[in-house]
Amino acid sequence: MKKILIVGGSHSEIPLVEAAKKLGLYVVTTGNQPHGLAHRYADEYRACDYSDKDAILRLMRECRADYLCFGAHDLSMLAVAYTAERVGIDTFDDFETTSILHHKHRFKTFAAEYAVRTPRAHAFDRKDEAAEYIRSHSLPLIVKPVDMGGGKGISVVKNESQIDDALNRAFQVSKIKSIVIEEFFEGTLHSLSMFVRDGKVAFCYADDEYLCVDNPFGVCTSASPSGGFDKVKKALIDETNRVIWLLHLKDGLLHMQYLQNSDDFAIVEYTRRMPGDLYNVPVEVSTGMPYAETIVRFACGFETYIQDSPQNAYVSRHCLVTRHFDGVVLDAEIKGNVFDELVWGDTQQTPKKGVLFLRYDSYEEMKDKTRRIHELIHV
Repeated sequence: MKKILIVGGSHSEIPLVEAAKKLGLYVVTTGNQPHGLAHRYADEYRACDYSDKDAILRLMRECRADYLCFGAHDLSMLAVAYTAERVGIDTFDDFETTSILHHKHRFKTFAAEYAVRTPRAHAFDRKDEAAEYIRSHSLPLIVKPVDMGGGKGISVVKNESQIDDALNRAFQVSKIKSIVIEEFFEGTLHSLSMFVRDGKVAFCYADDEYLCVDNPFGVCTSASPSGGFDKVKKALIDETNRVIWLLHLKDGLLHMQYLQNSDDFAIVEYTRRMPGDLYNVPVEVSTGMPYAETIVRFACGFETYIQDSPQNAYVSRHCLVTRHFDGVVLDAEIKGNVFDELVWGDTQQTPKKGVLFLRYDSYEEMKDKTRRIHELIHV
């Protein structure tokens, strides 16, 4: 039996583990959290911190895996690209290209050079220089660690009294102690998940994203299809095809977050990792595309069929986030919309306690209930 090493083991990697096993592979998961939910679905768990690229390289050789797959974390993707390059797996972008996409300061430098439609930003390794830059520019500005996703360490600085806290938060979270300060773009947040085939976008899926109550930069709810996507679809895909060409991106997953204001948009980031929180479920329900399996197929170099399938259902995904979990209470108005769930409660020692999946009869119903989701679903 052929073996695959999946670099991650949280609930977000469960779809990848299940897809790999469906393809007949022996699955090894890794990470430094032995209680991760995906480890229960795998054939074997090997403890390893994937922020250490060389440790993943050693693990790949020790477990004699035939294939390699990223998980749902930027550091996982970087470790996979680094390892693949050294063991001769050619289904991923090289480490240099992966670093450009997954380190915010490097992506901003690339974007500035080629006029990619993203907010302008400057990188800093020193707090005093960053503070001076903020004080000399018009507010608001956004402060971000260069190497973290999921809204970790991000702040909007609206006045000078917020500068110190914002910089401390970003520098503390960054693994490499580097941040970016970015111009503010007023707009709604969205995701565009794509598969690249032969140098261009061959499949895309867009959703509207809603932020967490206690984390204004973390996404807790996503709903699809996106209401305003048609206004920006062609321009977004044209711009993405240009990025694919400039970076010579390999076939496979390419995920984007973007901000939209009517027919204007700004690309927040591209990633080549798996989106988290069981993102595959609404994609698969809405389009019929076997999203998680397609990711694994590309990672392994298997024959992969791609068709740009339309979004034919109104589906949302809602993360249950709370410090103290006493169960889930659904309002009668929304109870019938829930068609699937994965709830793990306090077992993972994290504010995220589970994910619910909902289906609606119309876009209007989805939009209305999603805006009121915290009134209708209580944890």
